[in-house]
Amino acid sequence: MRLTVGLGALAIVAGALLLGGVVPAGGDPRPSVATTPAVSAEIPVTPMDQSLGAGYNSPAVLADPTEPRFVVMANRLDAPDFSCALQVSGNAGRGWLPADPVPELPRGTERCYAPEVAFDRDGVLYYLFVGLAGEGNEPVGAFLTTSSDRARTFTPPRRVLGPLKFGVRMALDPDIGSQGRVHLVWVDATSDPPTGGFGPLPNPILTAHSDDGGKTFSKPITLGGGGNERVVGPALALGPDHAVHVAWYDLKDDARDYQGLDGPVWQGNWAIAASSSTDGGRSFPRPTVVDDEIVPHERVMLIFTMPPPSLAVQGKRLCAAWTDARYGDADAVLRCSLDGGRRWGGLRRLNDDARGNGRWQYMPRLAVSPGGRIDAAFYDRRRDRANLMADVYATYSIDGAEHFAPNLRLSSESFDTSIGQQYLHPSSAGLYEFGGRIGLLSRRHGTVVAWADTRNSRPDTTSQDLFASVVRLPEPEGGSTRTGVVGGALVGLGVLLVTVAAVVRRRRRSPSTPDGAAS
Repeated sequence: MRLTVGLGALAIVAGALLLGGVVPAGGDPRPSVATTPAVSAEIPVTPMDQSLGAGYNSPAVLADPTEPRFVVMANRLDAPDFSCALQVSGNAGRGWLPADPVPELPRGTERCYAPEVAFDRDGVLYYLFVGLAGEGNEPVGAFLTTSSDRARTFTPPRRVLGPLKFGVRMALDPDIGSQGRVHLVWVDATSDPPTGGFGPLPNPILTAHSDDGGKTFSKPITLGGGGNERVVGPALALGPDHAVHVAWYDLKDDARDYQGLDGPVWQGNWAIAASSSTDGGRSFPRPTVVDDEIVPHERVMLIFTMPPPSLAVQGKRLCAAWTDARYGDADAVLRCSLDGGRRWGGLRRLNDDARGNGRWQYMPRLAVSPGGRIDAAFYDRRRDRANLMADVYATYSIDGAEHFAPNLRLSSESFDTSIGQQYLHPSSAGLYEFGGRIGLLSRRHGTVVAWADTRNSRPDTTSQDLFASVVRLPEPEGGSTRTGVVGGALVGLGVLLVTVAAVVRRRRRSPSTPDGAAS
């Protein structure tokens, strides 16, 4: 067989390589990337002692800005009892050791839960957790402790929020003041919630910040839920010029999940709202609607730990990702705003399997590398017809989320999602706790991804381990916008050259040569 490639075809190929503009079956554009991603063998992060029944999940991964090889991973435990943990790596995520950020709980606190981590510009590690007490695991406050010696020692925990604060998130802007600005966002319960659900409205989303390392905080600002909105699952992300972005779910009329009541999957829609501050969190505009046609794929197991949407910031581009069943089953989807959250673009699937095939992709996590590559990771059941065994997949974009690379499987072995903690209230019947997020740290030439995994767990336990993988990915050269423009121009040039070449061939054909005959 002889293959002849003309100038037009070469130009299209070159443009596609730069833009990532190949189109697979199903019609979604996916990039063809010159540099092949490389996935390291996954590494067990937590001790795999099945006798403990420890349910590790919800990892958050972060690197020290003063020493990028030092990476921390905070996570919660949902079994055998609620707790929290911290793992550290001195070799950029290729090996892990446990640390002890809370050797002694604050007075009145019985359990540490739902930790968040942040670094300031000097490499001081901030570790925030919610203190629980009582048989109902009621939040008695949020506490902050810090380490200036890479997690060897920590300060005594300081209470920064009072009781009945749920879904507390933390981020730190290192470039404000001498210590940076610590931002917090949370759901503020106005009454003690009953088991399994929130009490009477309103239970608003609030935010506050601190410029003195968490000693004092500003007066909280209400972002959403001040009226009859059922708001849950706040997410927090910081952008350039001290922008502060917050997004959350509005369950609308879904009192069934909000209150943890019995019943089937909600048949109505949810929404995601967002508000973005341009003055470092001192004020926030009226929220905008990211999407108001979200279709739930299952019951919310526990409203207090509902996985939030994920936010990522690339300059003025703000992207939000979540799980959505509008195409027939659970998909990991994304929308982006090009103006800092005022207007939102079209919906995209992050998973590239066939639509409506009955296999779930869920709990997507977004992050942005220093060079502008947008990374995503999510749980994925595409390999199991029974829609039970899961893997972790990843994808990335080098053109500002216009196109994403073909999905990349990170877990070498599928794991059972029917292993984990179960709760004794109506909305959680038949469901297993798997946490609220995947850990994702984007580096210049790749990512560190961490997830909950049960491959080493017995079916009759609640054991979940954390695994991590280091993935090498290509970084945009000269910025994602420039890459997209140049690639698009080359594609356009290729189309023009192909058209010209076709006209020339038709004009040069002999009248005796049938159309399409080989010469």
